[in-house]
Amino acid sequence: MNHSSNQFNENNFGGNNHSEPYASNPNHSYEYVFSGMEPSQPARGPMRNAPKNQNGGGGMRVLTVLLCAVIAFGSGFGGALCALSFRETAPTEENTVTNAPSQNDLLNENPQGLLDKSQSNASEYGSAGEDVFSVSQVAEKVQDTVVVIEASVMTSSFFGETGTSVSRGSGVVISADGYILTCNHVVENANEVTVTLNNGEKYQASLVGSDATSDLAVLRINPTKALAYAEQGCSSDLVIGERVVAIGNPLGTLEGTVTDGIISATERSILTSDGTTMTLLQTNAAINSGNSGGGLFNLDGKLIGIVNAKYAAEGVEGLAFAIPIDSAYQVELDLIEFGYVRGIVDHGLEVLDINSSNINRYHYYYGIDTIGVYVVESVYCQDLKNKDRIVSINGTAITTSAEMEVLISACKVGDTLTIVASRDGEEFTTTLVLQEYVPEGVADRLN
Repeated sequence: MNHSSNQFNENNFGGNNHSEPYASNPNHSYEYVFSGMEPSQPARGPMRNAPKNQNGGGGMRVLTVLLCAVIAFGSGFGGALCALSFRETAPTEENTVTNAPSQNDLLNENPQGLLDKSQSNASEYGSAGEDVFSVSQVAEKVQDTVVVIEASVMTSSFFGETGTSVSRGSGVVISADGYILTCNHVVENANEVTVTLNNGEKYQASLVGSDATSDLAVLRINPTKALAYAEQGCSSDLVIGERVVAIGNPLGTLEGTVTDGIISATERSILTSDGTTMTLLQTNAAINSGNSGGGLFNLDGKLIGIVNAKYAAEGVEGLAFAIPIDSAYQVELDLIEFGYVRGIVDHGLEVLDINSSNINRYHYYYGIDTIGVYVVESVYCQDLKNKDRIVSINGTAITTSAEMEVLISACKVGDTLTIVASRDGEEFTTTLVLQEYVPEGVADRLN
Protein backbone atom coordinates (compact mmCIF):
# COMPACT_ATOMS: atom_id res chain seq x y z
CA MET A 1 0.00 0.00 0.00
CA ASN A 2 1.11 3.51 -0.74
CA HIS A 3 0.97 5.25 2.65
CA SER A 4 1.53 8.63 1.07
CA SER A 5 -1.62 8.46 -1.03
CA ASN A 6 -4.05 11.25 -0.27
CA GLN A 7 -7.08 9.46 -1.73
CA PHE A 8 -9.21 6.63 -0.47
CA ASN A 9 -8.18 3.39 -2.09
CA GLU A 10 -11.57 1.85 -2.77
CA ASN A 11 -10.02 -1.44 -3.88
CA ASN A 12 -8.54 -1.88 -0.41
CA PHE A 13 -11.13 -0.21 1.78
CA GLY A 14 -14.23 -0.11 -0.40
CA GLY A 15 -17.22 2.15 -0.42
CA ASN A 16 -20.88 1.87 -1.29
CA ASN A 17 -21.02 1.86 -5.05
CA HIS A 18 -23.37 4.44 -6.50
CA SER A 19 -25.38 1.66 -8.11
CA GLU A 20 -26.10 0.08 -4.75
CA PRO A 21 -28.32 1.14 -1.86
CA TYR A 22 -26.91 1.55 1.59
CA ALA A 23 -27.42 -1.44 3.86
CA SER A 24 -29.42 -1.17 7.04
CA ASN A 25 -28.41 -3.09 10.13
CA PRO A 26 -30.82 -6.01 10.67
CA ASN A 27 -32.31 -6.50 14.09
CA HIS A 28 -32.12 -10.28 13.98
CA SER A 29 -30.38 -12.89 11.87
CA TYR A 30 -32.04 -15.93 10.35
CA GLU A 31 -30.85 -18.30 7.70
CA TYR A 32 -32.85 -17.34 4.64
CA VAL A 33 -31.72 -18.74 1.34
CA PHE A 34 -32.73 -18.50 -2.26
CA SER A 35 -34.08 -21.75 -3.64
CA GLY A 36 -32.45 -21.40 -7.04
CA MET A 37 -28.95 -20.81 -8.35
CA GLU A 38 -26.69 -18.61 -6.23
CA PRO A 39 -23.23 -18.17 -7.74
CA SER A 40 -22.63 -15.29 -5.34
CA GLN A 41 -24.53 -13.03 -2.98
CA PRO A 42 -27.18 -11.27 -5.07
CA ALA A 43 -26.07 -7.79 -6.05
CA ARG A 44 -28.00 -4.96 -4.48
CA GLY A 45 -29.73 -2.77 -6.98
CA PRO A 46 -29.91 1.04 -6.96
CA MET A 47 -32.32 2.73 -4.60
CA ARG A 48 -35.94 3.23 -5.50
CA ASN A 49 -39.19 3.64 -3.67
CA ALA A 50 -40.36 0.23 -2.43
CA PRO A 51 -43.74 -0.81 -3.84
CA LYS A 52 -46.59 -0.28 -1.45
CA ASN A 53 -48.31 -3.37 -0.05
CA GLN A 54 -51.25 -4.43 -2.18
CA ASN A 55 -53.48 -5.28 0.76
CA GLY A 56 -52.66 -2.40 3.05
CA GLY A 57 -52.83 -3.25 6.68
CA GLY A 58 -50.78 -1.90 9.52
CA GLY A 59 -49.34 -4.04 12.25
CA MET A 60 -47.63 -6.40 9.79
CA ARG A 61 -45.01 -8.56 11.46
CA VAL A 62 -41.57 -7.74 10.06
CA LEU A 63 -39.28 -10.71 9.64
CA THR A 64 -35.65 -9.65 9.50
CA VAL A 65 -33.38 -12.13 7.77
CA LEU A 66 -29.77 -12.68 6.91
CA LEU A 67 -29.38 -13.34 3.21
CA CYS A 68 -26.91 -16.20 2.81
CA ALA A 69 -25.12 -16.83 -0.49
CA VAL A 70 -24.62 -20.55 -0.94
CA ILE A 71 -23.66 -22.76 -3.86
CA ALA A 72 -25.12 -26.23 -3.48
CA PHE A 73 -22.83 -28.95 -4.79
CA GLY A 74 -25.36 -31.63 -3.91
CA SER A 75 -28.54 -31.58 -1.97
CA GLY A 76 -29.22 -28.64 0.29
CA PHE A 77 -31.19 -25.45 0.44
CA GLY A 78 -28.80 -22.81 -0.81
CA GLY A 79 -29.20 -23.04 -4.55
CA ALA A 80 -29.78 -25.23 -7.51
CA LEU A 81 -27.63 -28.26 -8.11
CA CYS A 82 -24.39 -26.83 -9.43
CA ALA A 83 -21.68 -28.58 -11.45
CA LEU A 84 -18.18 -27.17 -11.95
CA SER A 85 -16.08 -28.23 -14.91
CA PHE A 86 -12.62 -27.25 -16.10
CA ARG A 87 -12.74 -29.07 -19.40
CA GLU A 88 -14.79 -28.60 -22.50
CA THR A 89 -17.28 -31.20 -23.69
CA ALA A 90 -17.55 -31.84 -27.40
CA PRO A 91 -20.98 -30.82 -28.68
CA THR A 92 -23.36 -33.64 -29.50
CA GLU A 93 -26.66 -33.78 -31.25
CA GLU A 94 -28.38 -34.12 -27.89
CA ASN A 95 -26.80 -30.86 -26.70
CA THR A 96 -27.88 -28.89 -29.79
CA VAL A 97 -30.20 -26.02 -28.94
CA THR A 98 -32.10 -23.43 -30.93
CA ASN A 99 -30.24 -20.12 -31.17
CA ALA A 100 -31.22 -17.23 -28.92
CA PRO A 101 -33.05 -14.16 -30.26
CA SER A 102 -30.93 -11.23 -31.41
CA GLN A 103 -30.61 -8.10 -29.31
CA ASN A 104 -32.93 -6.31 -31.73
CA ASP A 105 -35.73 -8.79 -31.00
CA LEU A 106 -35.76 -8.60 -27.22
CA LEU A 107 -38.05 -5.66 -26.45
CA ASN A 108 -41.76 -5.17 -27.14
CA GLU A 109 -43.33 -1.73 -27.08
CA ASN A 110 -46.74 -3.06 -26.00
CA PRO A 111 -46.14 -5.51 -23.14
CA GLN A 112 -49.64 -5.02 -21.73
CA GLY A 113 -51.10 -6.33 -24.97
CA LEU A 114 -48.63 -9.20 -24.94
CA LEU A 115 -49.09 -10.55 -21.41
CA ASP A 116 -52.24 -12.22 -20.10
CA LYS A 117 -53.06 -10.65 -16.71
CA SER A 118 -56.40 -11.06 -14.95
CA GLN A 119 -58.20 -8.23 -13.25
CA SER A 120 -58.93 -8.35 -9.55
CA ASN A 121 -62.07 -10.26 -8.62
CA ALA A 122 -61.90 -10.42 -4.85
CA SER A 123 -63.92 -13.17 -3.22
CA GLU A 124 -64.31 -14.65 0.22
CA TYR A 125 -63.01 -17.86 -1.35
CA GLY A 126 -59.75 -16.24 -2.47
CA SER A 127 -58.12 -15.62 -5.84
CA ALA A 128 -59.46 -18.83 -7.45
CA GLY A 129 -63.08 -18.26 -6.49
CA GLU A 130 -65.51 -20.93 -5.33
CA ASP A 131 -65.43 -23.30 -8.32
CA VAL A 132 -61.85 -24.60 -8.38
CA PHE A 133 -59.82 -27.32 -10.05
CA SER A 134 -58.18 -30.21 -8.28
CA VAL A 135 -54.39 -30.19 -7.86
CA SER A 136 -54.06 -32.76 -10.65
CA GLN A 137 -56.18 -30.63 -12.98
CA VAL A 138 -54.07 -27.55 -12.23
CA ALA A 139 -50.88 -29.52 -12.89
CA GLU A 140 -52.22 -30.77 -16.21
CA LYS A 141 -53.30 -27.26 -17.20
CA VAL A 142 -50.08 -25.39 -16.40
CA GLN A 143 -47.19 -27.87 -16.34
CA ASP A 144 -46.12 -26.97 -19.90
CA THR A 145 -45.68 -23.33 -18.85
CA VAL A 146 -42.89 -24.12 -16.36
CA VAL A 147 -39.37 -24.57 -17.76
CA VAL A 148 -35.92 -25.61 -16.61
CA ILE A 149 -33.22 -22.93 -16.71
CA GLU A 150 -29.50 -23.74 -16.91
CA ALA A 151 -27.18 -20.80 -16.31
CA SER A 152 -23.46 -21.02 -17.10
CA VAL A 153 -21.02 -18.73 -15.32
CA MET A 154 -17.31 -18.50 -16.18
CA THR A 155 -15.11 -19.41 -13.22
CA SER A 156 -11.42 -19.74 -12.42
CA SER A 157 -9.64 -22.13 -10.07
CA PHE A 158 -6.96 -21.46 -7.47
CA PHE A 159 -4.41 -22.55 -10.06
CA GLY A 160 -5.65 -20.14 -12.71
CA GLU A 161 -7.62 -22.66 -14.75
CA THR A 162 -10.81 -21.34 -16.30
CA GLY A 163 -14.01 -23.31 -16.36
CA THR A 164 -17.77 -23.10 -16.25
CA SER A 165 -20.13 -23.40 -13.31
CA VAL A 166 -23.56 -24.60 -14.41
CA SER A 167 -26.58 -24.20 -12.14
CA ARG A 168 -30.21 -25.08 -12.69
CA GLY A 169 -33.32 -23.22 -11.68
CA SER A 170 -36.86 -22.72 -12.99
CA GLY A 171 -38.87 -20.24 -15.01
CA VAL A 172 -42.41 -19.59 -16.23
CA VAL A 173 -43.42 -18.88 -19.84
CA ILE A 174 -45.51 -15.70 -19.87
CA SER A 175 -46.15 -15.25 -23.60
CA ALA A 176 -46.69 -17.49 -26.62
CA ASP A 177 -43.72 -15.93 -28.44
CA GLY A 178 -41.12 -16.88 -25.86
CA TYR A 179 -40.89 -14.44 -22.95
CA ILE A 180 -39.98 -16.23 -19.71
CA LEU A 181 -40.14 -14.87 -16.15
CA THR A 182 -37.63 -16.10 -13.57
CA CYS A 183 -35.62 -14.86 -10.59
CA ASN A 184 -32.68 -12.51 -11.02
CA HIS A 185 -30.48 -14.68 -8.81
CA VAL A 186 -31.09 -17.67 -11.11
CA VAL A 187 -29.42 -15.97 -14.10
CA GLU A 188 -27.27 -13.31 -12.45
CA ASN A 189 -23.77 -13.04 -13.99
CA ALA A 190 -24.53 -15.87 -16.43
CA ASN A 191 -22.58 -15.96 -19.69
CA GLU A 192 -25.03 -18.35 -21.29
CA VAL A 193 -28.56 -19.44 -20.44
CA THR A 194 -30.37 -22.51 -21.77
CA VAL A 195 -34.10 -23.14 -21.39
CA THR A 196 -35.62 -26.62 -21.56
CA LEU A 197 -39.35 -26.88 -22.15
CA ASN A 198 -41.51 -29.52 -20.52
CA ASN A 199 -41.44 -31.51 -23.79
CA GLY A 200 -37.63 -31.63 -23.73
CA GLU A 201 -36.93 -29.00 -26.40
CA LYS A 202 -33.88 -26.86 -25.61
CA TYR A 203 -33.37 -23.20 -26.49
CA GLN A 204 -30.62 -20.68 -25.95
CA ALA A 205 -32.09 -17.67 -24.16
CA SER A 206 -31.25 -13.99 -24.25
CA LEU A 207 -31.59 -11.80 -21.18
CA VAL A 208 -34.22 -9.14 -21.85
CA GLY A 209 -33.61 -7.43 -18.51
CA SER A 210 -33.21 -8.05 -14.79
CA ASP A 211 -33.80 -6.24 -11.53
CA ALA A 212 -31.89 -7.17 -8.38
CA THR A 213 -34.20 -5.23 -6.07
CA SER A 214 -37.26 -7.29 -6.96
CA ASP A 215 -35.16 -10.41 -7.71
CA LEU A 216 -36.83 -10.77 -11.11
CA ALA A 217 -35.53 -11.28 -14.63
CA VAL A 218 -37.10 -11.79 -18.06
CA LEU A 219 -35.58 -14.05 -20.72
CA ARG A 220 -36.60 -14.61 -24.33
CA ILE A 221 -36.24 -17.63 -26.57
CA ASN A 222 -37.03 -18.26 -30.25
CA PRO A 223 -39.68 -20.99 -30.12
CA THR A 224 -40.40 -23.07 -33.20
CA LYS A 225 -44.13 -22.78 -32.47
CA ALA A 226 -46.46 -20.89 -30.16
CA LEU A 227 -45.82 -21.84 -26.54
CA ALA A 228 -48.23 -22.65 -23.75
CA TYR A 229 -48.02 -19.73 -21.34
CA ALA A 230 -49.29 -18.88 -17.88
CA GLU A 231 -52.21 -16.58 -17.30
CA GLN A 232 -51.25 -14.22 -14.50
CA GLY A 233 -53.78 -13.94 -11.70
CA CYS A 234 -54.17 -11.38 -8.93
CA SER A 235 -52.14 -12.00 -5.82
CA SER A 236 -54.04 -9.22 -4.07
CA ASP A 237 -57.08 -11.53 -4.08
CA LEU A 238 -55.30 -14.29 -2.15
CA VAL A 239 -56.56 -15.17 1.31
CA ILE A 240 -54.72 -16.91 4.13
CA GLY A 241 -55.37 -20.63 3.96
CA GLU A 242 -56.04 -20.66 0.21
CA ARG A 243 -54.59 -23.74 -1.49
CA VAL A 244 -51.80 -23.25 -4.02
CA VAL A 245 -49.66 -25.42 -6.29
CA ALA A 246 -45.91 -24.99 -6.84
CA ILE A 247 -44.23 -26.35 -9.97
CA GLY A 248 -40.48 -26.23 -10.54
CA ASN A 249 -37.19 -28.07 -10.84
CA PRO A 250 -36.09 -29.05 -7.31
CA LEU A 251 -32.49 -30.24 -6.92
CA GLY A 252 -31.88 -29.14 -10.51
CA THR A 253 -32.84 -32.57 -11.85
CA LEU A 254 -36.50 -33.19 -10.98
CA GLU A 255 -38.10 -30.97 -13.58
CA GLY A 256 -41.88 -30.59 -13.53
CA THR A 257 -42.19 -31.49 -9.85
CA VAL A 258 -45.58 -30.56 -8.39
CA THR A 259 -46.14 -29.78 -4.70
CA ASP A 260 -49.10 -28.18 -3.00
CA GLY A 261 -49.83 -26.27 0.18
CA ILE A 262 -51.62 -23.19 1.40
CA ILE A 263 -50.95 -19.48 1.59
CA SER A 264 -49.58 -18.94 5.09
CA ALA A 265 -49.26 -15.14 4.81
CA THR A 266 -50.04 -12.72 2.00
CA GLU A 267 -47.62 -9.93 3.00
CA ARG A 268 -44.55 -11.18 4.78
CA SER A 269 -42.03 -8.34 4.89
CA ILE A 270 -38.45 -9.59 4.60
CA LEU A 271 -35.51 -7.31 5.40
CA THR A 272 -32.30 -8.80 4.03
CA SER A 273 -28.86 -8.10 5.41
CA ASP A 274 -28.04 -5.79 2.48
CA GLY A 275 -30.92 -3.48 3.41
CA THR A 276 -33.35 -4.67 0.73
CA THR A 277 -36.93 -5.17 1.86
CA MET A 278 -39.10 -7.64 -0.02
CA THR A 279 -42.81 -8.19 0.59
CA LEU A 280 -43.43 -11.85 -0.22
CA LEU A 281 -46.12 -14.49 -0.15
CA GLN A 282 -45.47 -17.19 2.43
CA THR A 283 -46.48 -20.78 1.71
CA ASN A 284 -45.96 -24.20 3.23
CA ALA A 285 -45.70 -25.88 -0.20
CA ALA A 286 -42.49 -27.92 -0.40
CA ILE A 287 -39.73 -25.81 -1.96
CA ASN A 288 -36.17 -26.99 -2.54
CA SER A 289 -33.00 -26.05 -4.41
CA GLY A 290 -33.82 -25.39 -8.04
CA ASN A 291 -37.40 -24.21 -7.44
CA SER A 292 -36.44 -20.53 -7.72
CA GLY A 293 -38.13 -18.88 -10.68
CA GLY A 294 -40.83 -21.54 -10.79
CA GLY A 295 -44.53 -20.84 -10.56
CA LEU A 296 -46.91 -20.68 -7.64
CA PHE A 297 -50.44 -21.22 -9.02
CA ASN A 298 -53.89 -20.96 -7.50
CA LEU A 299 -56.54 -23.66 -7.98
CA ASP A 300 -57.85 -21.79 -11.02
CA GLY A 301 -54.52 -22.49 -12.71
CA LYS A 302 -53.43 -18.86 -12.66
CA LEU A 303 -49.93 -17.73 -11.78
CA ILE A 304 -50.04 -15.84 -8.49
CA GLY A 305 -46.36 -15.89 -7.48
CA ILE A 306 -42.77 -16.60 -8.50
CA VAL A 307 -41.00 -18.89 -6.02
CA ASN A 308 -37.74 -17.35 -4.81
CA ALA A 309 -36.74 -18.49 -1.31
CA LYS A 310 -37.23 -20.68 1.71
CA TYR A 311 -36.33 -20.48 5.36
CA ALA A 312 -33.68 -23.09 6.10
CA ALA A 313 -32.79 -24.14 9.61
CA GLU A 314 -32.54 -27.39 11.48
CA GLY A 315 -35.97 -28.54 12.54
CA VAL A 316 -37.79 -25.94 10.43
CA GLU A 317 -40.09 -27.01 7.58
CA GLY A 318 -42.86 -25.45 5.56
CA LEU A 319 -41.53 -21.88 5.35
CA ALA A 320 -41.21 -20.91 1.70
CA PHE A 321 -41.68 -17.61 -0.09
CA ALA A 322 -42.76 -16.29 -3.47
CA ILE A 323 -42.82 -12.90 -5.17
CA PRO A 324 -46.46 -11.74 -5.54
CA ILE A 325 -47.45 -11.65 -9.20
CA ASP A 326 -49.06 -8.21 -8.86
CA SER A 327 -45.73 -6.57 -8.01
CA ALA A 328 -43.87 -8.83 -10.46
CA TYR A 329 -46.19 -7.71 -13.27
CA GLN A 330 -45.11 -4.08 -12.99
CA VAL A 331 -41.47 -5.17 -13.24
CA GLU A 332 -42.26 -7.41 -16.24
CA LEU A 333 -43.81 -4.50 -18.12
CA ASP A 334 -40.73 -2.32 -17.72
CA LEU A 335 -38.24 -5.08 -18.48
CA ILE A 336 -40.04 -6.14 -21.66
CA GLU A 337 -40.61 -2.60 -22.95
CA PHE A 338 -37.38 -0.90 -21.86
CA GLY A 339 -34.95 -3.61 -20.75
CA TYR A 340 -34.73 -2.17 -17.23
CA VAL A 341 -36.99 -0.99 -14.42
CA ARG A 342 -37.67 2.70 -14.77
CA GLY A 343 -37.70 5.19 -11.94
CA ILE A 344 -34.80 3.76 -9.96
CA VAL A 345 -32.87 6.60 -8.35
CA ASP A 346 -29.15 6.93 -9.07
CA HIS A 347 -27.42 9.57 -6.94
CA GLY A 348 -23.99 8.94 -8.46
CA LEU A 349 -22.26 8.95 -5.07
CA GLU A 350 -19.77 6.37 -3.92
CA VAL A 351 -19.30 6.90 -0.20
CA LEU A 352 -17.51 5.39 2.75
CA ASP A 353 -18.65 5.10 6.36
CA ILE A 354 -15.96 6.08 8.86
CA ASN A 355 -16.96 5.13 12.39
CA SER A 356 -15.50 4.41 15.78
CA SER A 357 -14.33 0.96 14.71
CA ASN A 358 -12.26 2.08 11.73
CA ILE A 359 -11.39 5.74 12.31
CA ASN A 360 -7.93 4.93 13.68
CA ARG A 361 -7.10 3.17 10.45
CA TYR A 362 -8.23 6.07 8.28
CA HIS A 363 -6.59 8.60 10.57
CA TYR A 364 -3.28 6.77 10.14
CA TYR A 365 -3.50 6.53 6.36
CA TYR A 366 -5.40 9.70 5.44
CA GLY A 367 -5.48 11.98 8.46
CA ILE A 368 -9.24 11.61 8.94
CA ASP A 369 -10.27 12.56 12.49
CA THR A 370 -14.07 12.94 12.29
CA ILE A 371 -16.63 10.17 12.12
CA GLY A 372 -19.09 10.45 9.24
CA VAL A 373 -19.92 9.68 5.60
CA TYR A 374 -17.10 10.50 3.18
CA VAL A 375 -17.18 10.86 -0.59
CA VAL A 376 -15.06 8.42 -2.58
CA GLU A 377 -16.43 9.53 -5.94
CA SER A 378 -19.24 11.75 -7.21
CA VAL A 379 -20.51 11.21 -10.75
CA TYR A 380 -23.25 13.84 -11.04
CA CYS A 381 -22.03 16.60 -8.71
CA GLN A 382 -18.58 17.87 -9.62
CA ASP A 383 -18.46 20.10 -6.52
CA LEU A 384 -18.06 17.04 -4.31
CA LYS A 385 -14.52 15.67 -4.20
CA ASN A 386 -12.73 12.67 -2.77
CA LYS A 387 -12.54 12.82 1.06
CA ASP A 388 -15.31 15.43 1.42
CA ARG A 389 -17.52 14.64 4.42
CA ILE A 390 -21.29 14.87 3.88
CA VAL A 391 -22.69 16.88 6.78
CA SER A 392 -26.37 17.07 5.83
CA ILE A 393 -28.81 16.44 2.99
CA ASN A 394 -31.89 18.63 2.63
CA GLY A 395 -31.30 19.96 6.13
CA THR A 396 -31.07 16.54 7.79
CA ALA A 397 -27.76 15.67 9.47
CA ILE A 398 -26.05 12.60 7.98
CA THR A 399 -23.64 10.51 10.03
CA THR A 400 -24.04 7.07 8.42
CA SER A 401 -24.76 5.76 4.94
CA ALA A 402 -27.84 4.02 6.36
CA GLU A 403 -29.29 7.44 7.26
CA MET A 404 -28.49 8.55 3.74
CA GLU A 405 -30.37 5.54 2.38
CA VAL A 406 -33.50 6.35 4.34
CA LEU A 407 -33.49 9.95 3.21
CA ILE A 408 -32.89 9.29 -0.49
CA SER A 409 -35.36 6.38 -0.58
CA ALA A 410 -38.13 8.96 -0.14
CA CYS A 411 -36.96 10.86 -3.25
CA LYS A 412 -37.63 10.28 -6.93
CA VAL A 413 -35.77 10.77 -10.19
CA GLY A 414 -35.37 14.48 -10.93
CA ASP A 415 -35.45 15.63 -7.30
CA THR A 416 -32.71 18.03 -6.23
CA LEU A 417 -30.71 17.34 -3.08
CA THR A 418 -29.19 20.23 -1.15
CA ILE A 419 -25.96 18.91 0.33
CA VAL A 420 -23.80 20.53 2.99
CA ALA A 421 -20.30 19.06 2.95
CA SER A 422 -17.05 19.70 4.79
CA ARG A 423 -13.60 19.92 3.19
CA ASP A 424 -10.50 20.61 5.27
CA GLY A 425 -12.70 21.88 8.10
CA GLU A 426 -14.63 24.33 5.93
CA GLU A 427 -18.31 23.72 5.15
CA PHE A 428 -19.88 24.48 1.77
CA THR A 429 -23.28 23.91 0.14
CA THR A 430 -23.98 22.33 -3.24
CA THR A 431 -26.85 20.62 -5.07
CA LEU A 432 -27.23 17.26 -6.76
CA VAL A 433 -30.01 16.27 -9.16
CA LEU A 434 -31.02 12.62 -8.83
CA GLN A 435 -30.75 10.70 -12.11
CA GLU A 436 -32.48 7.57 -13.36
CA TYR A 437 -30.40 4.44 -13.09
CA VAL A 438 -29.91 2.63 -16.41
CA PRO A 439 -27.86 -0.59 -16.31
CA GLU A 440 -24.63 -0.39 -18.26
CA GLY A 441 -25.59 -3.01 -20.83
CA VAL A 442 -28.97 -1.37 -21.45
CA ALA A 443 -27.36 2.06 -21.75
CA ASP A 444 -25.04 0.72 -24.44
CA ARG A 445 -28.03 -0.79 -26.26
CA LEU A 446 -29.99 2.48 -26.07
CA ASN A 447 -27.03 4.46 -27.35
